[in-house]
Amino acid sequence: MQKAELRALVVRGPDPEIHHVVRWRCADLRAEVARLWSVEVHENTIGVWLGELGLARLQPRPVHPKKDAAAEAAFKNFASLVRTKLADAAANTPVEIWFQDEARVGQKGTHAYIWAPIGSRPLMVRDNRHDNAYLFGAICRHVASVP
Repeated sequence: MQKAELRALVVRGPDPEIHHVVRWRCADLRAEVARLWSVEVHENTIGVWLGELGLARLQPRPVHPKKDAAAEAAFKNFASLVRTKLADAAANTPVEIWFQDEARVGQKGTHAYIWAPIGSRPLMVRDNRHDNAYLFGAICRHVASVP
């Protein structure tokens, strides 16, 4: 029963307000086990228990805190969107589409390993303290007017 509760605690992840950590380490879980069940064990024992419970230290996949699935889907359909919008206006007219992708300035954060169920790919918000230069585009209907 207590091991099931331990597994649920690890999979749920720590609450920074309560546990004062952002990811579980064996040392943190050792203290939490002592607090919850008054059992003192070595950190290695915590690692063995987590392995027995089907958990492993995995590298999480990054996810942006402001991820927008609708915007992501719209961007993936960019070519068909342009084709639809320009179908009447640019019929039988050569069209050039110019664009530039994003440029990032600053340090990009990394992820530490976290405890998660074996075979899973957990998500974790990445430290995104950097500035971006965003997408710029230009559409020219007349090839001769291209600078």
